[in-house]
Amino acid sequence: MQGKNPWWLGALGGGLLLAAVPAGAGPIFLTGHDPDYHAQDSAGARNLLRVGLEFATGGMAFDSTTRFLWVESFDPIPGGHRRGADGLNAIGLVPGTHYDWVDAAGFATADLSAYEAVGIASAFGGMLTRDELDALVARKADLEAFINAGRGLFAASECFPCGANLLAGPTPPDLFGFLPVTVTSIGASPPFTVTPFGSGLGLVDGDLNDPTHNSFGLVGGLSVVDTDAAGNATTLAGVASVGGDGFTPVPEPATLALLGAGLGLMGWRRRPAAS
Repeated sequence: MQGKNPWWLGALGGGLLLAAVPAGAGPIFLTGHDPDYHAQDSAGARNLLRVGLEFATGGMAFDSTTRFLWVESFDPIPGGHRRGADGLNAIGLVPGTHYDWVDAAGFATADLSAYEAVGIASAFGGMLTRDELDALVARKADLEAFINAGRGLFAASECFPCGANLLAGPTPPDLFGFLPVTVTSIGASPPFTVTPFGSGLGLVDGDLNDPTHNSFGLVGGLSVVDTDAAGNATTLAGVASVGGDGFTPVPEPATLALLGAGLGLMGWRRRPAAS
């Protein structure tokens, strides 16, 4: 994975965008939806999952020359849940070719530098358990460095209590606690509406109206992809550096929306560094 520049620098370097660029930043896609579950029988959820993973990998999710790391339990599946990795397979991704799958123990020792992005299953209806969440939180600093090196992160819904309560433990779960900022997870209120930014990524309202398990009370410097009926952000995305007390977006949200709508954001890929 070394020797590559982030995909969005190709656009910036070509003079297509005028924005201040921090020392390091990567693409982040956080959703309160669980497209890994619903992609197994919903075309709209398949599009949401595809868009989210393509965003987080800089358009390289389906490129067999790189892989992303998928974090999800191997435990038996309780009622009301599905294996989120089966959602990846439903959109045409192949384990060992496009992604590697690890549980909590595997993530604890994974070499993140070998991957284009980290993808995190939903806790409901996927199979992110408390063990995986705690393992992710334990490597919070590593994930921060990973993103600031230009790599990406995709994460689906985290809620508690919900479903089989896979995030239960001796203390309340630290929802999305692997992020270096506070993201408040709150209950979702359907229906859901795509913002102009989300539309620029290739999403429509129908992609988002499967059952959904959390919205975000704090945007934290990312752009809003869709909102619930109460106006809360249900999906957030952006190219940002992380650290301190928030995300620093690159470029600014309005400029990134212009890139998505006018230049075809999903068509940009990370490019090899000049020799």
